[in-house]
Formats: sequence, structure tokens, C-alpha cells
Amino acid sequence: MATRRPGFRLGLAVLAGAGALACGIALMATSAWLISRASQHPPVLYLMVAIVSVRAFGMGRGVLRYAERLVSHDAALRLLARTRVRVFERLADLTPAVRPSGDGGPLGVVLDNAEGVADRWLRGVLPMASAAIACGGAVVLEWWLLPSAGAALLAGLLAGGLVAPLLAASGAR
Repeated sequence: MATRRPGFRLGLAVLAGAGALACGIALMATSAWLISRASQHPPVLYLMVAIVSVRAFGMGRGVLRYAERLVSHDAALRLLARTRVRVFERLADLTPAVRPSGDGGPLGVVLDNAEGVADRWLRGVLPMASAAIACGGAVVLEWWLLPSAGAALLAGLLAGGLVAPLLAASGAR
């Protein structure tokens, strides 16, 4: 991570977030299978792989979520610092032409807008990209196991991820 551009870190954050979501999906699927299979009272050795998988997915989800937060906030803060430097450099060029207001109001507005850039990445783009990757992986896996179930999952994800927000946005206007 010796690169100076935040794009590499943002990509790592997306991958870590997608991995955390995938671990959550796998944790739910494995634990559901484990509960239903354990109700049949098989020998415990038949359940050992599922038991270890539940532990691994649970730990993986937490570790990957922590890594995603750490890397994404690092990238967002670097992006914010870079944006602020650019804003101040441009404002310094305009300083003789701007009449001072005394209260710092316009500068506060500009800095709030610069912070909005970092928030847009942290709370908008990164979670959507991570969810798209994790859901895409789930659809591919489900399609490989049972194509009709993969198609149903894809339809449900598209309805919940695209159609519902569009209807909500049109209803809010």
C-alpha cells in the first residue's frame, strides 16, 4: 500500500467489504444447513466441517469488516486532505479578488462541501460496490448449483436493489 493514489485503497476497501458480506452470506447458509442437519441426529463427525465453517465465516466476517473500515477511512481521509489542499490552493489564487466577510462563513461552506466528497465515498459508493460484488458472487454460485434458483435470486436482488429505490425516489418527488 505504498501508492499515493487513494484509488488502490478504495479498491481494497471494496474487496474487503465484499468479502465481509460474502462471509455473512456463507455464515447464514452454513448455520442453517447445520441446524437442519443436526435435527436429524447424525454422528457428530458428519457435522464437523460445518461447525468449523461457521466459526471461520464468523471470524472472517469480523476481520474483513474491520479491515474494510480501516482501509476505507484511511483512503477517505487521504482523499479529504488532498481535496482540502486543492481547495486552499485555488482559494489562495482568488484571495485578492474576494472581499473578506470576517465570520468565515463562505470558507466553512467550501470545507463542508469538501468533507461531503469523503462522505460520498464512505457512505455511498463503497457500500454499493461491495454489495454488488457480494450479490453477484451469490447469484453466480446459486446459478451454478441450481439455475432456476439463481434466476429467482437475481430477480429478487434486482427488484430490491433497483426497482424499489427507483419507486421510492419517484414517490418522494
